[in-house]
Amino acid sequence: MAEFLIREASDDDGPTLARLMSEARADEGEALDAPDGEAFERPASFFEERGGRLWVVMRDDMAAGSLGLIAHGRPKEFELSMICLDMEARGQGLAAALLAGANAFALASGGERLSVWVDVRFEDLHRFCERHGFIREPGTRARHDGSDALECRFSRAVA
Repeated sequence: MAEFLIREASDDDGPTLARLMSEARADEGEALDAPDGEAFERPASFFEERGGRLWVVMRDDMAAGSLGLIAHGRPKEFELSMICLDMEARGQGLAAALLAGANAFALASGGERLSVWVDVRFEDLHRFCERHGFIREPGTRARHDGSDALECRFSRAVA
């Protein structure tokens, strides 16, 4: 059985996070290039500058998962992002551990609400959100990243 380590991301994690996200998109049938942009060039700084944090699940010096948290434009709300676990890391409680850490950070930072936008096709993530007390809100939005994907919003109180 593989050993996993959860830790705060560093800016050096950009390439392994981009690989993780690219593989996750391929697993979902999306033919997109590896993600780029500031979130992958300097991931820890990107999240910290937005009032949040990014955590990674590491296995053998490679990212096997991630979960980020950013202060939302709404007062006392934090938005989850960059949520991903590779197939081998699933089913071991790692996503729940990441969420618990994000919840603790939001609570310590005065947050009262967590929200997340999820691709409408990611039914596993929908079920995860619902198991952890998130309620799906009405409506969808287009992602506008070349994928033609639609997202729905889930939210819940900080526990």
